[in-house]
Amino acid sequence: MFLERIVARTRTDLQERKQTLPLEELRQQALARPRPRDLLAAFEPRSRVHLIAEVKRASPSKGMLAPHLEPVEQARLYAANGAAAISVLTEPHFFLGSPEYLTAIKQAVDVPVLRKDFIFDEYQVYEARAWGADAILLICAILDDAQLRQLLQVAHSLQMRCLVEVHSIEEAQRAVEAGARIIGVNSRDLVTFQMNPNLVRDLRHILPPDRVIIAESGIHTDADARRLARYDVQGMLVGESLVVSDDVAGQMHMLLRGANESTQVKICGLRAPEHIDVALEAGADLLGLIFYPPSHRYIEPGQVRAVLDASSYPGGKADGASRSRPDLVGVFVNEEADFINDVAEQLDLHFVQLHGHESSEFCQRIRRPVIKALHLEGPADLERLRDYQHVAWRLLLDTPTPSWGGTGASHDWQLAGQAARQARILLAGGLDPANVGEALRQVQPWGVDVSSGVETDRQKDSAKIRAFVQAVREPATMMRHGLTQPDKVQ
Repeated sequence: MFLERIVARTRTDLQERKQTLPLEELRQQALARPRPRDLLAAFEPRSRVHLIAEVKRASPSKGMLAPHLEPVEQARLYAANGAAAISVLTEPHFFLGSPEYLTAIKQAVDVPVLRKDFIFDEYQVYEARAWGADAILLICAILDDAQLRQLLQVAHSLQMRCLVEVHSIEEAQRAVEAGARIIGVNSRDLVTFQMNPNLVRDLRHILPPDRVIIAESGIHTDADARRLARYDVQGMLVGESLVVSDDVAGQMHMLLRGANESTQVKICGLRAPEHIDVALEAGADLLGLIFYPPSHRYIEPGQVRAVLDASSYPGGKADGASRSRPDLVGVFVNEEADFINDVAEQLDLHFVQLHGHESSEFCQRIRRPVIKALHLEGPADLERLRDYQHVAWRLLLDTPTPSWGGTGASHDWQLAGQAARQARILLAGGLDPANVGEALRQVQPWGVDVSSGVETDRQKDSAKIRAFVQAVREPATMMRHGLTQPDKVQ
């Protein structure tokens, strides 16, 4: 197995270095270093997703990635294009890293530098500080609880921060209990090197909101970055897609835009496999399933799995382990909490949308992140945002109407714009391919939700679904080419 081989070779190399330089002498070198840069502070403001850019020449699973990479020049390019921190591989055999790279990079940039290696001995912590590292990586998979706590303590005594990497629920719980402040969720299994891009979503709910969460591995596209924005992470660690890129600056900007400026798209009221396929192909971020029987868009919970299986939606661990997928949102209106939780568990819903009169206390009884729909009549109703802001994952603003949702009636965009400056909202109500661009310009919401606007004769229309998603994505493209100048996104 890769991990066992790497750790075994690292132990052999470490013993050789200990023979060359005694621990006490190394400790003095570490203590003589200036105060390290603060990696934790690099993730402010925490409402944004920041980028840790990695200097990486090779990997055990893919071999040589960038044979002609110049580490210092690459690091300077990262720092000049918005990297919050730089990760440097120092493992020489499997990743072709070097401590000399780290030392030279630290001198060349002014952002925190992370030593990324397989660290299991306090000698390596002092070593990292002596080489100039501001922070180190600690991998739960190779450390027991006592080792993790000891290495955290040694690092903190040197005023260094630690990125504590986890790969499972059990490891995430251990990291939290050990007091880790920065937790990295690595979607790549270090034993098999297989990818699970949904791991961040699956672990996010057990990680406390006061921790900084970093997504690691498999981040290549703007869709990947938008996915991370849905899971409220503070950072993404990216190596491969940067070092293999012909346009490193462009790749960095694309990922940062995707995570921080792109609008999330939810297509709601899906019932047929062919329309799920169209939504997937078009690039929708969330798929809405309506569990409200009076609606003509109602789908019975028992039918959902068959519909998904008949579509190209990645289903099950065997199919979905290697590629990311849009999140499933179940829409409920004034149902019992136990029923909602049972359906969410059975169908593995990622989010629950409450579209009725549910109270803020009720929202706290739901075991999935909640999207709470609000119907604002006027400016006085903006106070209601505060009632739900701390118990709901996102707020959805829909048009006040006698019926529940999907009426096609337009929202008061000026009022919605005021709400969007107070909270991360999804805008719904009367949106369609023709007007969604103007809605984005006026409101600047976190996301948009459409149902009737992509229908013809009360049935989903594939052409309208494609056109709607394209219309949402177009403003970002136009801005990059200087074709429009919408107001700055908050």
